[in-house]
Amino acid sequence: MSVDHMISVTDLKKHYNDGSIKAIDGISTTIDKGEVVVIIGPSGSGKSTFLRSLNLLEKPSSGTIEFEGTDITSQKTDINKLRMKMGMVFQHFNLFPHLTILENMTLAPIKLLKVPKADAEKQAKELLAKVALQDRANAYPSQLSGGQKQRIAIVRALCMNPDVLLFDEPTSALDPEMVGEVLEVMKELAKSGMTMIVVTHEMGFAREVGSRVIFMDEGKIIEEGTPEQIFNSPKNERLKSFLAKIL
Repeated sequence: MSVDHMISVTDLKKHYNDGSIKAIDGISTTIDKGEVVVIIGPSGSGKSTFLRSLNLLEKPSSGTIEFEGTDITSQKTDINKLRMKMGMVFQHFNLFPHLTILENMTLAPIKLLKVPKADAEKQAKELLAKVALQDRANAYPSQLSGGQKQRIAIVRALCMNPDVLLFDEPTSALDPEMVGEVLEVMKELAKSGMTMIVVTHEMGFAREVGSRVIFMDEGKIIEEGTPEQIFNSPKNERLKSFLAKIL
């Protein structure tokens, strides 16, 4: 397999209970640099399990995942080193409550990348300005709204200068009026050329920002294509019924 693709997934499976539950059931796909791949599908279709497998937060039962030419499913791979290049943004913001926003953002670059504290703080402040939260650098997470915390979680991931960002339903825990501010940040990131893989229920985002949409059900990729193809001329009956319910 060549390094043409940033991520190459081959026949990926994740089974539980001795194979009786097939969370992921034979997924093969590739993701290229600069793509915004949006994964949609009903609850329990394996979307989050698939996303979390890409940086081995879920250990696949079988199959391979290559990231920038390295087989990350190999025992020999230093996954922690590779994870530094894969930013992850979860549903719940996972900010350290006892640290200020600035400390939350600079902790990993200083500890893991050995970035000098002054440089890490300068970058963090520049990123905070990009999400209009520069005045919250010395605040604590408890003093922020859910939308603000999620914007912080995104720029915190960016502090590590990752090659790809993985988003696991980043807006599903937010009040409806806060969803827009987080999606806005994600749109700006997509425009800047960041490679993104996004599991979401936000069909407007998928349609507007995705370069490719993957529809999953029962642990399989049922259909994938451009937003135009998926939303305007779906071929698969399961996808048609899913879209009929949510659009």
